[in-house]
Amino acid sequence: MSEIEAYDVKAHKKVTMKNPQPYLMKNGSWALKGTSSVTGITLFKIVGKKPTISHTRFGFLRNMFTRRK
Repeated sequence: MSEIEAYDVKAHKKVTMKNPQPYLMKNGSWALKGTSSVTGITLFKIVGKKPTISHTRFGFLRNMFTRRK
């Protein structure tokens, strides 16, 4: 798995994201949500398209949103 970087406002630099998970925002855009490897705060990286990270939660989200009518 490639290292995903996001900007950490507390450390004032780009850091690697630990445990990135896909996150569907209210407006329908996709983001990656994880924790900072330096400070431990929550990080978001907006990706726009559906991310291709294979986690068990991602399968749950895919099933939940594709079964809607």
